Amino acid sequence: MLACLRFASLHGFNSYFFYLYLVILILFVILAIFKIFFENIIDIIIYFTSESALELSSIAISDSFNLTCLSVLPAHLARDKKGRFISKPLPLEPLPNKVVEALVGELLADGHLGFTHKGEDGKPKPTTNALFAMTLKSKKFVHYLWQEVYKPICTNTPPRPWPNPKTGKPVRQYAFSSRCLASLSQIHNQWYVWSNTLNTFIKIVPSNIGELLTPMGLAHWIMGDGYRNKADKTIEICTDNFTFSEVEFLINVLKDKFDLVATPKKRIQANKKVCWRIRFSGKPENISKLISLVRPHFIPSMLYKLNISRYLNIN
Repeated sequence: MLACLRFASLHGFNSYFFYLYLVILILFVILAIFKIFFENIIDIIIYFTSESALELSSIAISDSFNLTCLSVLPAHLARDKKGRFISKPLPLEPLPNKVVEALVGELLADGHLGFTHKGEDGKPKPTTNALFAMTLKSKKFVHYLWQEVYKPICTNTPPRPWPNPKTGKPVRQYAFSSRCLASLSQIHNQWYVWSNTLNTFIKIVPSNIGELLTPMGLAHWIMGDGYRNKADKTIEICTDNFTFSEVEFLINVLKDKFDLVATPKKRIQANKKVCWRIRFSGKPENISKLISLVRPHFIPSMLYKLNISRYLNIN
């Protein structure tokens, strides 16, 4: 600095313009240092608030100077040439066949695909991915799903009891959820449509359900929403949230793919809403065929839904 001042005095430079130039130069250096410091502080904050991965990012300080530094960013974030945050799609993680087949049955029952980050319009943000969530009364079934079926896409957090036992209220349900995955977002596109009237997503039956539904999926569907009708001596599936045409479509799929005979059963809810369920024909050959398809995928605690002792002479 002193050298610059001495040089200016020796050569008779206009002191006003020289000092102005010097101030601008100092401000530029300060801003450049602040830019580097501020952006990396943000990276560190993000690191401690989300799952992150290390990646190299380049921060352009000027046209002639480029500093490459190690930036700590979540896997779905990056920076553009100006150092601003940009989103990039997460890599598509293929789902195991067991997960895909079981998921079809869960989604036909009480399973749910949803988003944790939504915009003001209620729709998911472009950078977010779907997760799978399940809430059931059966503790054994929930833990089986979490540990044995959906372990590849879930965290190590065990199913949560509801209400929280700390409240002193009796536990009525158990819930767990998966990680947010791009693969689940793709499946969400098949199973949900946006309703402008309700301002939310509505679950539908995919048009290719005949290709998606397998014996494992059928087993999970019955374990989730099936029950034994003692009066009619048969098995029924709750499909209350699907339309009549969707229920008929599912019945046709059961016939075409598995040669199972079923009919729609009308039910009037307490609020007078008419809904429809699937009722399997109670003929022994029809029920025996159903049981032979799904029993290999049933867990012991759910076999009561099949009433198998009546058809297979076992306890």
